[in-house]
Amino acid sequence: MTSASVAPTGGFLTTGEVARRIGGTSQHVRQLIRTGRLSAIDIAKGDGRPRFRVSEAALADFLRAAAVTTTEVA
Repeated sequence: MTSASVAPTGGFLTTGEVARRIGGTSQHVRQLIRTGRLSAIDIAKGDGRPRFRVSEAALADFLRAAAVTTTEVA
């Protein structure tokens, strides 16, 4: 039997899961969070190392904002 996780459920991802989806590293994801480009919550208790979780919606917003668009040149 596994212990229950303290992480939020219902569409929240770890920095590692986000990194795999965007093709980056966990460190890059944490940098995006620290600079405000990617919204996240910190589920860490106390003054320890942050444990970020990113909602599916926040990741979708980030990807939409970061999407490269092309315009047709006549």
